[in-house]
Amino acid sequence: MEPRPTVRLIGTSRAQQRVLEWCARVAPTRATVLIMGETGTGKELVAQLIHQQSPRRDRPLIACHCAAVPEGLLESELFGHERGAFTGAAAPRAGLFERAHGGSLLLDEVGDIPMAAQAKLLRVLQERRFQRLGAAYSQESDVRIIATTRHDLLARARRGQFREDLYYRLNVFPIHVPPLRERREDILPLARHFLESAARRNRCRQSGISDVAQALLVSFHWPGNVRQLQAVIERGLLLSQGQPLTEQVLPVEVVAGSVPPAHGESASSLAYAQRLMVARALHEHRWNHALAAADLGISVHVLRQMVARYGLRRA
Repeated sequence: MEPRPTVRLIGTSRAQQRVLEWCARVAPTRATVLIMGETGTGKELVAQLIHQQSPRRDRPLIACHCAAVPEGLLESELFGHERGAFTGAAAPRAGLFERAHGGSLLLDEVGDIPMAAQAKLLRVLQERRFQRLGAAYSQESDVRIIATTRHDLLARARRGQFREDLYYRLNVFPIHVPPLRERREDILPLARHFLESAARRNRCRQSGISDVAQALLVSFHWPGNVRQLQAVIERGLLLSQGQPLTEQVLPVEVVAGSVPPAHGESASSLAYAQRLMVARALHEHRWNHALAAADLGISVHVLRQMVARYGLRRA
């Protein structure tokens, strides 16, 4: 068997360090973990890190991508089935709970599980036993549950879209993975890591990232989070053909709303970075000062002072 690759979460921001601390605290236990965060923030990597640091590290981590499994097949996928349990069940099949015995089961996007399957999942979590479809007996479940979701499950429960009792069963140890825009100091370390990885994978030469491109990357709001950053960097590597990544190889949405460095101003200076972030926030919120100020974490009065200081004008 090949050794499993070591999982590493990149970033030195306080938000990222908090996630690492929570992982270290919960990993040695059997507690169920609910990992919450926007799409592309790396929730599955956090789950892998928890399993890697747990006493179950030598047993499998089995993932069920709940949103990708058709509703009619989800129960069979989770619990398995006996021959003849339903049309097309020509042979018995072990489900994910059975295959993950002694290890961990990752329920990726658990909020997308249909209501009927939620009831059976709740019973397994309560009784720690499961039953294959069509079987006359139940089996013990020695599985550590790690679930991820992009939804606010409590809000969905209050709307009748998710079982509230299942939510409380899953929410034993919640971990919130922050979006990339809330840990901007991690953007450049991640970008350099993705650049090196993409260069190795594609057998390309890479020569770093220009100062202007770095400033643009840091100021962008990254709605697709880490996954979007990774795609942008790999595309830029392929277009740059061994030269440093510049603003010319970045997508339009990353460059939109940017301002060039002023005469004699360094693209890596704090003044330029601040001016770029203010201009980007105003552009993204269509010059709505209240929304832009809230995005930047400053008052409208301070924002107007910065607009005047930097001489920013609406295009």
